[in-house]
Amino acid sequence: MPQEEPEPDAFRLGGSLRFSYFIKGWEGQEANRRRWGDVVFDMFQATANGRLSKLQLSADYRFYAGYSLLHHGYIAYAFSEDTQLQAGVHRAPFGLLPFASHNWFFALPYYLGFEDDHDLGLKLIHARGPWNLQLAFYKNDEGNYTGHSTASARYSYDVVPVRSANPTEASLNLDQANSETNQLNARAAYLFTHGPSSTTELGLSAQAGQLYNAFTDRSGSRWAAAAHLEGNYGPWNVKIEALHYVFRPANPEGSDNRFVTMGAYDAPYKVASEGTLVVAGVSYGWPINWGILSRISFYNDFNLLKKVKAGYATVYQNTTGALIHTGPVFTYVDLATGKNHPWLGTNYNDALATGSPSAPWETRFNINTGYYF
Repeated sequence: MPQEEPEPDAFRLGGSLRFSYFIKGWEGQEANRRRWGDVVFDMFQATANGRLSKLQLSADYRFYAGYSLLHHGYIAYAFSEDTQLQAGVHRAPFGLLPFASHNWFFALPYYLGFEDDHDLGLKLIHARGPWNLQLAFYKNDEGNYTGHSTASARYSYDVVPVRSANPTEASLNLDQANSETNQLNARAAYLFTHGPSSTTELGLSAQAGQLYNAFTDRSGSRWAAAAHLEGNYGPWNVKIEALHYVFRPANPEGSDNRFVTMGAYDAPYKVASEGTLVVAGVSYGWPINWGILSRISFYNDFNLLKKVKAGYATVYQNTTGALIHTGPVFTYVDLATGKNHPWLGTNYNDALATGSPSAPWETRFNINTGYYF
């Protein structure tokens, strides 16, 4: 049998430009509603992807209003069609991949560092037949880039240090010095095929690592485990995931260990040190092929975080919306509601930690449009 021709060497630069329109429904946003919402610059993205024989390159840097960051950047070596090794900043193999959600806001695992999380290290991927096996070691998180926070100018959420002397973090009223290191990830997934257009993936994931504290010069621990299901049944897609996580920081004596500080997008907040997350989402893809309008995907994603510590209130998030495909332009139209959610309401600092059992449901209507080139 003749061997397949290898893929040709190639290199391509690309990117995207995105804007958001939003109406916020909570207290303190009356001016936004009187203006019938606001339009703001979201992001400019620059990407580079290439192939040279068995080497692959992928990089993605993003610019926001007031800060910028590396999304990912790695080199991969293909040992065979089934096996490759990635070195650099890349997505950690954990749970539903590449995303645990369908919408622009992602799901609650993202806000705790368990969805689309990128770190610095090595990852081995072996995909053969129905099996997808991934093993990774990360020496550090993806790093801090240009911004005003102590260490939160990054894309994905990690445990980060904060300083009360930093004006952008003064409202947290605390000093913490924990950072992620020496993380091991393992993920195994098996794909069942039910016919020409139906598949079900079942998977298990585990993650463990250290939390180094610069104040005490000691290391705490952290771990997480998840089980997931993703089904594609004709035009339908279903995502289900359950995960549990534990952070055990080595803080100075007398510190409150019921929470850690996590950060991304140049803005840290508090997160309960132990909890269980549940994710359930469904989408329906409707091909249209009308001019440049080629497809609309309708979806609903529901998720919750149940915190283990007594007195810490449960977090809820539900997003209903649609993704509209029009040539190189992709538009998310979302109605996001949440309770004890840092990005949906007034309690940004503590919503994912103590929260409030009497917190109301809050709403944000959002349209995010991006041109990809």
